Parts: sequence; C-alpha cells; structure tokens
Amino acid sequence: MDAHVTPVERTPGERWEWTQERYRDGMFSHAISSERQRLGLLQSVLDGHTRSRFTSLGLKPEDEVLEVGGGGGSVARWLAEQNARVTVTDLDTTFLEELAGHGVRVLRHDMYTEDFPPGSFDFIHARYVVIHLPDPDKAVARLVEWLKPGGVLLLEEPASFPLLDSPHPAYRTIMRAFRTHLEQSVGTDTRWARTLPVPLEKAGLVDIGHDARIQLVNGGDDEAEWWRLNLEQSRPAVVAAGLANDNDFEAAYQELASPHFHDLSLAVLTAWGRRAG
Repeated sequence: MDAHVTPVERTPGERWEWTQERYRDGMFSHAISSERQRLGLLQSVLDGHTRSRFTSLGLKPEDEVLEVGGGGGSVARWLAEQNARVTVTDLDTTFLEELAGHGVRVLRHDMYTEDFPPGSFDFIHARYVVIHLPDPDKAVARLVEWLKPGGVLLLEEPASFPLLDSPHPAYRTIMRAFRTHLEQSVGTDTRWARTLPVPLEKAGLVDIGHDARIQLVNGGDDEAEWWRLNLEQSRPAVVAAGLANDNDFEAAYQELASPHFHDLSLAVLTAWGRRAG
C-alpha cells in the first residue's frame, strides 16, 4: 500500500494556492526549538478525548488506521499499543521517525496532493489539520475516498470564537492578533470547524455523530503554557505585521502565568462518520 502523487486541480472552494512550505516552514516548523514541547503540551490536553472517541467507535486490533498530520506522534503510538496497524503521516516526520521501531509505518506525505489507494483504511483520524488547508471540504472528500466500506473518519478541529470576547484585556488583544496572523500567514480557516458535521454528510458518510467542548485555560497550566509557546513562536511575525506590539505580548504572558487567571481557550469540535457499504 503506497501513497502516490496525483495532479490536484484548484477548485472554486479553495481560498488560496496550497504549498507545503506555507505550513511546514512557518510558525509551526519542526526546526523551531520549542516546537516539540509545544506539540507535547497539545497532546497532554487533547489525547484523552481522542482515545475515548476511538474506543467508543469500535477500534479493534489489526484495524488499518491512518493518522494524518501525526505531529508529535502520541496518537499513533497509542494506536499501535492497541495492536492496530498504523500509518502516520506528516509534512515533516522528524518527530515521528522513532515510531518505526514500534511497528508504525511513518510516511512523509501531503494529504492534499498525494493519494492512497481507495478503500485502504478502517479508520482515518486527523486533529488540528484540516482547517489549515485551502478547501477543508475538499480535504474531507479526499479522506473519505481512502476509507474501506464501513470505515470511519474521525476529525477533531478547533474554533477560535471563545477567545475573542475574553474579559482579560491582554489575552483578548493578543488572541485576536494571533487569529488574524494565522489566517493571513498560514491560511487557516478559523471558522470552518463550526460547520461540522455537515462536511462529512456532504462527502457521503453515514452514522454521523459529533460533539463539542471548550478547553479551559488557567494561569500556569498546560493550556496556558501551550498558548505562550504559540504566541512566542509567532511573535516576530505578528509584531512585524503590526497586529500587536511587544508590550501586548508581555502583558498577555503575565496574565497566562497568573494563578488568578481563569478563562476559555479554543472550542474543539469533533465529528465522525462511517463509509456506507
């Protein structure tokens, strides 16, 4: 089972032309010294829900599972521990190579332009991936093609609306600036997750389900530290673009470190569906 490149024409739904470099080499580059720590913190706040959802959807030993955009590799590692047959992909596999020793197939792969044979997988999972692509609905349709009949697509994507009216002024200011920078530099659609699960229905999946939750952030916790690293990695570009200044960043860091800081973080919308057959 090999991935292969196929010509992908731009469609009317695409907001901009896709290049790997726009995501891989920007604020989330694996070459940034804090990126592995940032991914580890994200895993610490999200993995529990991901594992619970896989279990509730009937993950079985020997299932063929595709983990798209594997990041730090924690989900792929856990899937292998459940005796699934795991393929994990990313544009940069630096943090994933060690998983090959645990029976995981590690593949540098661009899911927006490179294919797998139709009907390859029992489960496909993507987390915090699809919103960064030019046409998320098109990405969903591509993922559905790779499912076996009866296979399940599981998506987890964030939405930024809880951040935008925070009562904490520095946090509110810097989160609005961060969202704008993400939209302008990476191309992220920070509103797309609110459309779930409709894109899965449009792609022909059945047995649709979805849930939503809002992450909490408290001064000094993992969520707060994850945000500090996001902000620090994007800070030079945000300041250069005039979206915020260094004083705004420092004030936000103080709020995020304060034991008296309690607020909302991102909303996480999860949707799943099964391919008929």
